[in-house]
This record gives sequence, structure tokens and C-alpha cells, in this order.
Amino acid sequence: MKKACFVIPYFGKLPATMPAFLRSCSENPDYSWLLVTDDRTEYAYPENVQCKYCTFSDFVHRVQACFDFPIALNKPYKICDFRAAFGIIFAEELQEYCFWGHCDLDQYFGKISRFIKDEILDQYDKILCLGHFTLFRNTEFINNMYLNADIKNGQGYRQAFSEEKHWIFDEWPEDNTSINRIMKQQNVNTFYRHDAFCDLVPFCSCFQRYIFDHTTEKWIKENIRNTVFVWDKGTLYRCYYDRDKGLVREETLYVHIRQRKMKMTAFSNNTEVFAISPNRIVSHTGNKAVNAESLLFKSKLRSLFFPDELKRRTVLLFAYYRGAVRRVKKIVQTIKGQEV
Repeated sequence: MKKACFVIPYFGKLPATMPAFLRSCSENPDYSWLLVTDDRTEYAYPENVQCKYCTFSDFVHRVQACFDFPIALNKPYKICDFRAAFGIIFAEELQEYCFWGHCDLDQYFGKISRFIKDEILDQYDKILCLGHFTLFRNTEFINNMYLNADIKNGQGYRQAFSEEKHWIFDEWPEDNTSINRIMKQQNVNTFYRHDAFCDLVPFCSCFQRYIFDHTTEKWIKENIRNTVFVWDKGTLYRCYYDRDKGLVREETLYVHIRQRKMKMTAFSNNTEVFAISPNRIVSHTGNKAVNAESLLFKSKLRSLFFPDELKRRTVLLFAYYRGAVRRVKKIVQTIKGQEV
């Protein structure tokens, strides 16, 4: 059997940074990706990335066929709540794989097998626990694990799949259950290593890592406040300054860049080196080396004079405020209607 396949349903325009994502996938030939999308833009898909074209409507019908109750899947963003059931929904495509999983498109991989070694795959039934990288052993027992209810509050997949609310069922929501909590209660043998990858803080002009503690289910901001990444012939390096060590260049499993607009220079499927800064991905041709010191300096300088992420945070806060006002108005109208 093949090792593992990540399933990514994505509807709408694919990210402009797709070439960098695909290039990072291509250097992991022992892993596969299945992209289900309605975007027919031509990309240089490597052999281990299969693109399956499908309309969102057809995808919804496929998911609905797996359940005997009406599901709520009106918007593509809700797909994340169904990730726990991908082993059932995509059973036909995944039958050749020992593991299946899910990830995002706004991330770039290093050498996966250097961190997720074969002995780890042999020993554990679940690898990591966040939406941008989770693997499940492809067995009937694990694939049906989402059918269990949360022992503590009785919540389960029926509520998550039938309510329009985004449950964040694939991760660690604050106010409801998820597949991770259910599997934790069921004592599924899980491999955790949160320092192996870089999940970046959103709405922050510089790259800063978030670290998730699964024991306390809390997020922790790392003290290192300025980081850049260099992808060099398949190996991904995290570069930052340490007060005692100076410039540090350490290998990492992947970097997840969320809720951030990224520009990208000309890119090809033969690109050997590219650098990832807080606002752009730059490819380097030939033997041209990446100057990490210069990238870090530019990143810090840019955060001082062009704090665009701070502007985005302000816009987001105003949007939350307007939404809260609308909800209060609806509640008031409902109460007045009941009084009448």
C-alpha cells in the first residue's frame, strides 16, 4: 500500500501561491495529495498531486449521500467540519493508502519523512492534530471514529454536520466538541510534536509562531518575533536571530501562513530555492543563495513602516462589531414580536 494521501476540497479561485505549494509537494514523492476543485487553471501538477475537477454542488451531493440526515454545507468554508469523515467520503480514492489526512493550501512543506518517520507511522493511529496537517490510519475503526459522541457533553457529528454554524470540528474549538477531543477520550494513539512545524500568528506584520499545547488546549505565542523561511531543494529552513547564537537556521516540517495576502515572483516547477517573507514568496534561480540576514532586516523594517496586517485586524474588528450590532437588533426585534 501507498503511504499517505492528503485530501483538499477547495472551491473558488485557487491561491496565487499555488506553484510554491505544488513545488513543495513534489519533493515528497512518498506522500500524495488529492485536490478536488472547480478551478481549471492550468498548473504544473507533479505526479504525486492528483487534481479532480468537480463543482461545489456535485461535491455537496457526494457528501450528503454518506449520511441519512440533511447536512448543512452551503458554503465551501463549512467543508472543514467534514474533514473527520473524509475517510468515508473519499473511501474509493483512499483505498490504496495506509493513512489519509487533510491540509491547507496556504502552507509549504519541507521533507515530511524526516519528521514523520516510518516507525512513527507504524506506532501511531493519528499523526498531529491541527487542520493544516493531520493524518489518520486508514482503517474502518479509525475512519468511523467521528461517529462517537463527546463523553463530557454529548455533542457529536450530527450537530456539527447539520448546523450552519462553523463548528471547527477538525481542530480545537472553545465552545463545542471536535474530532480531536473525541479521539482523545477514546484513547486513540496520537503522535504530537508541536515544535516540528511553524503555524504563524495571523494579523501580525512579522512572522511569529503559534504553538498549540494539546494537554491544556491553549495557544502560546513564541517569543521569537521575526522569522523568515527558505525552501532549498525540498528542505525548509526557519531563519531567525537568537541573542546568544546569532543567525539560526533550523529545519522545519512545514510553515502555515494563514489569513495573509502574499505576492509571488515568477515561478517554475524547476525552481530549486525560494524565500518566504511576510508579504511575498521570491524564487531564486541558479546557484544564487538566499541572504537570510537581509530578509530579516527587510521584514522588520517593513513591519515598522507598512503595518498592513494591523490595518486588516482593524477592518476585522469593525466587521465583528457590526455583526454583533446586527445580532442584538434581531434579538430585540424578536422580543418585541413575542410581546405583541
